[in-house]
Amino acid sequence: MENSVDVGTKIKELRTIKNMSAKDLALNAKISVGMLSQLENGSTQGSVETLRKIARVLNTTLAELFTDNDNVNIQSSTDNSIYVVRKDERKKISFPDPLYNCELLVPDLQGDIEFVLVNLEPNRVTDEIIPHTKGGEECNFVLKGQIVVTLNNKEIILKKGDCIRFNPEIPHKIENRSLKKASYVSAITPVSF
Repeated sequence: MENSVDVGTKIKELRTIKNMSAKDLALNAKISVGMLSQLENGSTQGSVETLRKIARVLNTTLAELFTDNDNVNIQSSTDNSIYVVRKDERKKISFPDPLYNCELLVPDLQGDIEFVLVNLEPNRVTDEIIPHTKGGEECNFVLKGQIVVTLNNKEIILKKGDCIRFNPEIPHKIENRSLKKASYVSAITPVSF
């Protein structure tokens, strides 16, 4: 988030804790052993979709992959930052995909809901269509521009002011095929990051 976290080291650490070989993780995540090796060694960062696949096999979330447990602070109940997120103090979640970034609209990802502002640069498209979390719901409200939500093989175009709700277990992807930036607010339960 704000401090850089070595995602590759975190993946290797979680894999080791689960007594899982690199080959087993790669096979179950449906990626090559070479790709996993590059991720763990820091020579590549991987796509959001690849990291989601790995997180799912490790029975964790993307948020956990991007969390540095050494820097987790316990805040006092008088500190408003455990309740309030100020516009200029949002935690940013950046991914290897430069056309996709998120800002947390909640203080952290330790609660039952993931609430984020997602920004998609023009022509942000992806080939991968995957489920993000088990159970729960996902709602996306378009603030700016236009997005295309693909649920299985059905494409739904959403414009500013439109909202969609679906089960995040449905394989899906969200793209910005336009020439203008798009932004939407996403609420997901349980937390998928």
